[in-house]
Amino acid sequence: MTPLSRFRKNINYGQFRTAVLLGIASIPFTFGINWVLTPDPVSATPVFIASIISGYLYQSQPIKGTHAGVVTGLTGGIPIILWQSGVTVVDWWGHSILVDAVGDSWLMVISSVGAGVATLGIMTVVIMVIGVIGGFIGEWMNNRMDRTPTLGSEA
Repeated sequence: MTPLSRFRKNINYGQFRTAVLLGIASIPFTFGINWVLTPDPVSATPVFIASIISGYLYQSQPIKGTHAGVVTGLTGGIPIILWQSGVTVVDWWGHSILVDAVGDSWLMVISSVGAGVATLGIMTVVIMVIGVIGGFIGEWMNNRMDRTPTLGSEA
């Protein structure tokens, strides 16, 4: 079974349902922080916090917290990924150096869209790394905070 088909199976049977819901729940906070409070820089803080929570919740389940963090990060990071890709296309489209180099031709369209696609790929990897780090921190927190005694240990 390939990793992608395993991932689809886990999504379909609801094992990542909480991770997806946490990612969706972080989207309004992402909009609020990025485009209402501070429209210039992009912050993935809500996605990171949701990934930490997801990693914490999934530590006690058969799925690793880092995997749940990636799912949460990708789900909650969709607005950031799409926004940054669109901003890149718009910025490249009217950039004076690009216009001087290729003129107002189809090469400008190709280079602008290519930059947007490259940004989409790069931002997807960045959001996945944020999810892995958040999920790892959540796992670590669960291991440190879980005080249930194991068999054979004395209280």
